[in-house]
Amino acid sequence: MGEAVLELRNIRKSFGSVEVLRGISLAVDSGEFITLLGSSGCGKTSTIRIIAGLDSADSGQVFLEGKDVTDEAPEKRNVNTVFQNYALFPHMSVGENIGYGLKIKRWKKPAIREAVQKALELVQLPHYENRKPTELSGGQRQRVAIARAIVNEPKVLLLDEPLGALDLQLRRQMQLELKRLQKQLGITFIYITHDQEEALNMSDRIAVMKNGVFQQVGSPSEIYDHPKNAYVARFVGSANVLSGKALCRNGELFLRYGEGTAPGEGPGPGEGEGPGPGEGTGPAPDEGEGPLPDEGEEAAPGEGPGPGPGEDCGCGPEPGPNPMEPPTGPEPNAPAPGPAPGTAP
Repeated sequence: MGEAVLELRNIRKSFGSVEVLRGISLAVDSGEFITLLGSSGCGKTSTIRIIAGLDSADSGQVFLEGKDVTDEAPEKRNVNTVFQNYALFPHMSVGENIGYGLKIKRWKKPAIREAVQKALELVQLPHYENRKPTELSGGQRQRVAIARAIVNEPKVLLLDEPLGALDLQLRRQMQLELKRLQKQLGITFIYITHDQEEALNMSDRIAVMKNGVFQQVGSPSEIYDHPKNAYVARFVGSANVLSGKALCRNGELFLRYGEGTAPGEGPGPGEGEGPGPGEGTGPAPDEGEGPLPDEGEEAAPGEGPGPGPGEDCGCGPEPGPNPMEPPTGPEPNAPAPGPAPGTAP
């Protein structure tokens, strides 16, 4: 990129008790297409109104081509604005709308007519100079608004969500037209949108805004692939955001999230000798491998403590007699039991 054509230094702006811009700074290069991206109310429109001179900042400075224009009137700044609602004069023809700014500058009629024809050709609307705005489609009115802005050959063109009122197909077509026009003219474009697709498709750089602060400024690939915080990650595209703790082991970075272990995380030096007394991951002494059933209830299959002494666990041959248990048969040398009383011998 070339040298900075526009620079904002520590701009602050409040409406009553609400601070809408909180000391923002930004440098924009000559011929750059930069987009201010953010949700409604984040301070995008206030920023370009201060650049255009339509609003004044509470503090900070605006430089245009190295000159401090903070206190200059809008008509003295080499800046033009394209609004979302087009702002065309309904009683004027297309040619009169486009040439109005040149008329105010007291250009001669032949020069105005030539500039208007050139601007109409650039936006691919030749021979439309005699139509009224009401005779045009939404996309055609938007092109007339752009032609009216570029006919003055501004150093910076400000576009405040100019495609927001168009349908999806026409909006995508106009995205290509705007980018083509910007490359052809070499004018610096400062574009406002809340549409992430527009920003990613058209911009050289993107400035993501939230609550009057630039969260991140960078190329579309930097913003998408390497967001600086969770807000940027969530706002620009779809993202899986995991809360966790970053760990570094042997020069490699891992993420531990939840109660789990980071992939590749193993014991560090001195941590592989095994658990000490009272340590380990198995059950503590006198604890079973699962919850005991309540008194009077049977444990469900697979639950409860493991098999006790002398019980069949189902994983081997039936165990022999336990020498620690008393024999269940008759004691040795015990007299044989006699017949029950009242029975014949």
